[in-house]
Amino acid sequence: MSKLKIDNLKFENRDDALGRLMDEILIRHLETKDSIILATSLAGVGFGEKMSKRMNVPLDFLFTMPIYAPLNSECEIAIVSENLDIIMNEALIDSFEITLDYVYGEAKRTYEEDILADIYKFRKGSMISSLSDKDIFIVDQGVETGLTMNVAIQTCIAKGAKSIYVATPVIAQNVASSLSEICDEVISVFRPDHFVCTDHYYKSLPPMDEEEVENILDRSLKNTITVRNTK
Repeated sequence: MSKLKIDNLKFENRDDALGRLMDEILIRHLETKDSIILATSLAGVGFGEKMSKRMNVPLDFLFTMPIYAPLNSECEIAIVSENLDIIMNEALIDSFEITLDYVYGEAKRTYEEDILADIYKFRKGSMISSLSDKDIFIVDQGVETGLTMNVAIQTCIAKGAKSIYVATPVIAQNVASSLSEICDEVISVFRPDHFVCTDHYYKSLPPMDEEEVENILDRSLKNTITVRNTK
């Protein structure tokens, strides 16, 4: 493949990716009056905040954590959300002969030790916004395996969302097809057949500073409280 073709499959930076994703959203003429932007990774929080400003809708964050195989600390076998929804990679669990008791036990431990700690650190202990009867745009700067998006969709369903859209600049084609079966629509710019990693599709994608993430989520929390108090 020529360098020109490769460059055409890359975003300059987050702003370029956001602009091109917003074009995809706008041409669909979706109703956003009762919408919430739901970020799913700390790396994607800045992306989510800029998207919420462009769409003029609130931003919130769904805390999730991976569950790893007992003998491999880098192999994700499941994801648990702050709502205690769990999505498992059944193929890996079966191949490693991992018991469901292990998965559920690790999910409970991860929730109590890690997710609750992050909720107090980044959201000052507040629970996620009410998603009932809301149009939810679950966003990230890239979607790789789809496990996190899958558990986010399950959480939105459990919390009574009216509609659920996955919005991301780049996502693997097979993952997009799978997620499309359980949400209203997957909105994206690139859908490569052979996905590499999110960083690969950006010419510049500097990591998010932890203090910056805290500031964004703090602003988001204050805006949410203001909206609640004016109702």
